[in-house]
Amino acid sequence: MTADVAAVRYPSTAAAVTGTLDAVFDALPPDVAREVPLLVLADAYSRWAAARFARRCDEVGRQVRPSDSTGLETAELVRRFGRARGWLGPCFLVARVDSAHGLRLARAMAARGPVVMCQVSPLDLDSLTDPGCVVTAAVVTAADDWDPALLDSGLPEMSGARP
Repeated sequence: MTADVAAVRYPSTAAAVTGTLDAVFDALPPDVAREVPLLVLADAYSRWAAARFARRCDEVGRQVRPSDSTGLETAELVRRFGRARGWLGPCFLVARVDSAHGLRLARAMAARGPVVMCQVSPLDLDSLTDPGCVVTAAVVTAADDWDPALLDSGLPEMSGARP
C-alpha cells in the first residue's frame, strides 16, 4: 500500500488532528470509514497536557476552570473530528506506547479489519498555549509490511519550534 504524504500547517493541534484524520478517512471506502477503529498514540501530547494543567494550577491568583482540564484531554482532539465527520467507530487512546509498539498493537487489531493509527507529537513541550504538533496517521492492515521507524522519521529535531 502506498500513500501520498503532504506537510500541511494548521492553526491548532485540534485542527491538525481533524485535517490529518480527514485525509486518511477520505481514502477509505465510505462503509469502512464510518466505523473503522482509531488507535491514537498520544503519550507525548498527554504528558504535555498534564504538565500544562499542573502549571495552570500553580499560577498564583488564577482560578482554575473546568475547561482548563477538559479542553486539554486527548479525547477532545478526536471528539471534534468524530462529531464533524459522523464517525461512529471505536477509539483507543494510548499513552506510554512508542511508535513501534503502537504499530504492533495496530497490526494485531487489524487482524479483524483495517485500523487507522494516529500519532500526536507536540513540538514545544514547555508551551502554555497550543504547543504545535506533528500529527501522522495511516491505515494499517494485517498485510502491511511497515518499518515502525517511518512514523518517527518525520519529526523535526528542534526545540521550541512552532508550525
